[in-house]
Amino acid sequence: MKKILGFIVLSVSLITLAACNTNSLKVFSYGDYIDPQILRDFEREFGMPVKLIPFDSNERALTKMKLEKFDVVIPSDYAIEQLIKEDMIQPIDWTKITNLNKETSFPLELKSLLNDLKEDENPLDLLEYMVPYFWGNMGIVYNTEKVSLADLEQYEWDIFNQTNLPAVVYDSSRDGFMMALKHLGYSMNSNVTTELTEAEAYLTTIAKKNNVVFLTDEILDDMLTTKYDLVQAYSGDAVYLMDKNDKLNFYVPEVGTNVWVDGMVIPKNAEKVDLAHEFINFISSYEMALANTEYVFYQSPRKDVYEYMITSDDYAHLREAYQVKRNLNDEIFRYVPEVKKFVDDAWLKIITN
Repeated sequence: MKKILGFIVLSVSLITLAACNTNSLKVFSYGDYIDPQILRDFEREFGMPVKLIPFDSNERALTKMKLEKFDVVIPSDYAIEQLIKEDMIQPIDWTKITNLNKETSFPLELKSLLNDLKEDENPLDLLEYMVPYFWGNMGIVYNTEKVSLADLEQYEWDIFNQTNLPAVVYDSSRDGFMMALKHLGYSMNSNVTTELTEAEAYLTTIAKKNNVVFLTDEILDDMLTTKYDLVQAYSGDAVYLMDKNDKLNFYVPEVGTNVWVDGMVIPKNAEKVDLAHEFINFISSYEMALANTEYVFYQSPRKDVYEYMITSDDYAHLREAYQVKRNLNDEIFRYVPEVKKFVDDAWLKIITN
């Protein structure tokens, strides 16, 4: 959902071929969000080219889905909720997903997240419409040579307001407001105007600090050389950065954060529904899920792969970021149109002032 290094041209002949072939499986996903070898293996087994089309945000993806046809799309939780409400995706036929059991195959933390949604006052059963692809949370990547864990535990999300060290707030209205609302003691899904206005004022204060910048995909390159000392980042990006730079560590504020899940969905106008199920099932196998998480660095939704990654000595240095330690203050984003408009409008003012 989040590791956007740009859609690299990988000299994969099968993708190039697929782009010119109308008889292909069209997969719509974040750029650099799948191991290219998996596509080669799928094509070899099923004899169908895969056309992989990248997007850089859920919002742009949803707009494009209204104009074009895709067979498999990989959006985020709140976007999937919007797609459900707008009747744009079809239920998953779980009898065709033999590599996963939706009752027993997921890590406890992910399963509890999905169960909480079903039991919410506005219930939502995401598994009816999607198969989990990656999941994780948001926290703070920090330079251990400049930032102490004690300061992070003291200030939590407010560290960006308290420090004069070079810092990055993720340039996303949702994630910015999540940080502010959690610091202020509110739900990140708040629809209370006074709370949202208070969060806007708090973020405006942070935006005026000379040491704080707002970035997205640039973070990955910049933090390879520790250009900043504090970065609001997704756990999968943290895993990637910690693997490349041993000065870095990851902290998730106890006041709460966003726990998210990206899922594979099938649009209602998909042309290859059966093959779409085959693709989802193929990529959900243990072998492919492990290869994918080792390539992308985001958390696998398969319990066996997830547990391997957090217990293997080979990945011990990444455990702090890879393991999602969900607490009672964590939430998942919900789709609330009026809140989205307020947050998007306010964010534009915050980052341009």
